[in-house]
Amino acid sequence: MTDGKVLEVRNLNAWYQEGPALLGGRRRRQVLFDLSFSIGAGEILGLVGESGSGKTSLSRAILGLLPDYTGEIVHRSRRPQMVFQDPYSSLNPAHTVDWILQEPLRAAGMRDAEQRRAAVAEMLEKTGLGPEYAGRYPRELSGGQRQRVSIAAAVITRPELVIADEPVSALDVTVQAQILRLLGQLQKEYKLSYLFISHDLNVIYQICSRVLVMKEGRIVEQGPVEELFSRPQHPYTRQLLAAGA
Repeated sequence: MTDGKVLEVRNLNAWYQEGPALLGGRRRRQVLFDLSFSIGAGEILGLVGESGSGKTSLSRAILGLLPDYTGEIVHRSRRPQMVFQDPYSSLNPAHTVDWILQEPLRAAGMRDAEQRRAAVAEMLEKTGLGPEYAGRYPRELSGGQRQRVSIAAAVITRPELVIADEPVSALDVTVQAQILRLLGQLQKEYKLSYLFISHDLNVIYQICSRVLVMKEGRIVEQGPVEELFSRPQHPYTRQLLAAGA
């Protein structure tokens, strides 16, 4: 892989299987078309497009959850981690915050319970929660607090790349700003790269250095945020910017 890149996607095409599996009735529906891009170390790459444009399909492919594809998805090392739009549905309601944050460490092979507890305490501090939240359940937390736990669970194993799928769209404006600040702080401290998926162009402008624009499973435009916002080339990009103005 080229130095300085945590992910390279080359000529990616992907399909979903649809219909009943019996008697060979399933058919393939193509959802991604010849996508090529990379994410640099420490970069925050934005991904925008309307609902159904292929953003979630692309993230699933990167995570290895869309097995029917051609082309290349080249990771630098560890599998990327994910921060979801709805932290309540992504957090196990039957377990405490401490268990939720220890689980990715257990999965990564950290057997020492004392080490895991220390790592959890550090992440609670880094994400602005504190040790008193370790024994709480997701239902006892606000939306912003749940998203902080979700971010902590994604970052605790120190991945190079985090995919953030609409991570602030379910939050009010004040909490959105707090979560965006937190993501920025963690990115600098742990040298993270983000693929930041959002339909909100104002959020993309605040946090991203480059942006991909997707429409109907294709990347129709990509480039530095400042350039794309000031001189959009594709009619669809201009349409999105006009709608978000």
